[in-house]
Amino acid sequence: MELGYVTLDTIDIEVVLLDAWLIRVGYGIVVKNQLRVGGKMDEKTKGAWLLAQSKSLDAVNGAGRLENIQYAGRTGRLFNLLRRTVEHNGAIAVVPAATVQEICRLNNIDRASRETGLAVLGRHGRIEVGSTGDVAVLGATSTAVLESTTAIFEETSPSREEKAVVHLSEKVSERPDTRSAIEEYVSDTFEISRADTSSLIDVCRSAAILDQEEDKGLAILFNNNTFRSGEYAAKAFKLMQGLTASEHQRLSELQLRMQTKGAVLDLDAQTLLGGDLYRRVVAVGLFDRLEVSNSTEAVGYLTSPDAFQKFGKPFEEDPVDDAKALLASLTYGMTRSDGKRGAIAYPDALLRNLIHDMEVGGRYGVEAIGEDYRELERRQVVKVIPRGRGRFAMKLLKRDVGELARNMIKGNAVASQALLLEGAPATNFNGPADTRRQVRQRNTLQDNRFVLGALDRLRSGG
Repeated sequence: MELGYVTLDTIDIEVVLLDAWLIRVGYGIVVKNQLRVGGKMDEKTKGAWLLAQSKSLDAVNGAGRLENIQYAGRTGRLFNLLRRTVEHNGAIAVVPAATVQEICRLNNIDRASRETGLAVLGRHGRIEVGSTGDVAVLGATSTAVLESTTAIFEETSPSREEKAVVHLSEKVSERPDTRSAIEEYVSDTFEISRADTSSLIDVCRSAAILDQEEDKGLAILFNNNTFRSGEYAAKAFKLMQGLTASEHQRLSELQLRMQTKGAVLDLDAQTLLGGDLYRRVVAVGLFDRLEVSNSTEAVGYLTSPDAFQKFGKPFEEDPVDDAKALLASLTYGMTRSDGKRGAIAYPDALLRNLIHDMEVGGRYGVEAIGEDYRELERRQVVKVIPRGRGRFAMKLLKRDVGELARNMIKGNAVASQALLLEGAPATNFNGPADTRRQVRQRNTLQDNRFVLGALDRLRSGG
């Protein structure tokens, strides 16, 4: 596409983000609406989207048109499971073959996917597989995972539709927009027919890559990352413009508690906000809802989407929710374990010890560690170490994940009034994308209109 004297690569470089379209007139360019100059999406951002989108695609039958997104994202997630923090520069973490197989079993990675993923990561110089099947992991950081995921995606020669989906997710997270404007933008920028663009957006909606709110002919697209950016305060302010004075006061009080504690028990948030306002602010994505569950019940709590801002872009720092899962598990240990099992009294101190490569649980171990941290073991965030007689210790495998979780706790007790899950151990964790969809399903017509109005203000800047 040629604009004046500037040539733009409409496929690989996101040079302009348009509310509508550009028309060349004479020597100049007429902008129908707002024009914002941007640059090429960096590798970390693209890798984060690929990881998140592939996870969403796993929940639908067949990736179809987006198979390269799923392929690259799955391989990147395998790399994330294998990576370890090493204490000395130049040191290499080695994961035994039996552990690799167990990791894949816990994460539903079949043999074909495991062998393919290991071969791809080896070809990209991220791992080395020994003759015995042991895996030497050469990249130990989250940045390495994100950059590798992007490189693998580009190697597949992705289609225009797949490139469009990655860029579209970033665009919508920055600012929600009408479906008609998004369809026009994608169709023009990536040279995809309007009909194919519309069906592509429907595919993204069915896989929960995109979300849509509509009423009376107005449809606005958004996603779970709308408030996960450095513009959180400005976006929250625009949302609050649609609240009554009472709602504004209640929401401000919740935000103050969250700043103090790092997280607020879900039940406390509902009591403070009231059911209607609670559903609406969670549905639009103003807060992240995290959930720990077992076979009996599920208990959640709210955090701020920009809680990791200290470390850079929050979405890129924890695209697979490992830090949120760690924080959720620690909160469970604080509020549901008694002293005999091994209750957590000082989560900040515990995280500090883990971050400094210390084993937690002491010489004789703690019963609760063997029960309450299965999700973290599955994710390869911690290593659970048997001490005998049903007692265990644990060690952190990924220091950056611990640092992110510690930043959220901020040295305060979280959710101390949580209900017990009848003493049963926590076995599952649900991140904000899954729990927000559950809340959205309970929304009333009035809730949906509130969400649409908030998105419209974010879209228009008013």
